[in-house]
Amino acid sequence: MLQTTSLRTLSTKIDKIINSTIESTVLLAREIEASLAEIKDVKLEHLLEPSVRKTIQDHIKQTLNSNGYCAGAGFASHIESSVSNKEFWLLEWWYKKADGVKQVNLDLDQATQQRLDFRTFEWFKQAPSVDNAFIHGPYVDYICNTSYTLTCAVPVHFQDQFLGVAAIDLLVSRVEDELLPYAANDKVILTNKERRIIFSTHPRFRVGDLLDASVANIVFENDYFNLYM
Repeated sequence: MLQTTSLRTLSTKIDKIINSTIESTVLLAREIEASLAEIKDVKLEHLLEPSVRKTIQDHIKQTLNSNGYCAGAGFASHIESSVSNKEFWLLEWWYKKADGVKQVNLDLDQATQQRLDFRTFEWFKQAPSVDNAFIHGPYVDYICNTSYTLTCAVPVHFQDQFLGVAAIDLLVSRVEDELLPYAANDKVILTNKERRIIFSTHPRFRVGDLLDASVANIVFENDYFNLYM
């Protein structure tokens, strides 16, 4: 049985990981908004200019360097065509490697990005509807890292309209590494709010499985996760 002190320590660690990830994602979104606001007579098509893209890239790289938990970060934008601009796509995504922060090589010209269509991704679709941050996962990220991933997303606005999403990836393997020292001797299961397992020290329950709530009891929960025994 997980003791009260151990539960408090474990739950504090869970909150620290998620709060740090959310704070970094919110900051990235606000920095992108602020950078666009500094451009005189800014228009949507300025997003594709090399100088603006470099500024966004610098914010992304700073996010990766300042947050020890996140494995990748980026900005995704899709602009519908209108009388004042053509339809265009923008996906800036960077990730951590042993030798530094690297850009994901997806050959992202406009045609490739349209085929990718990140508008179908849950973290892009759902982020505009939340007040703070939307967290999607665990899911296998077949595009970037081919690993179980949690993605935290925050909407970015431009002149009071939705422009895109700032997002951070957190690898489930990193969550496991961080939590295991606090729960190695106990049988605990961490899930998202839909009961999809993120972390488990119980041999019967594996990451990615859907937990039957009738076989376990909630011992801690926040806005994003439930912890069961």
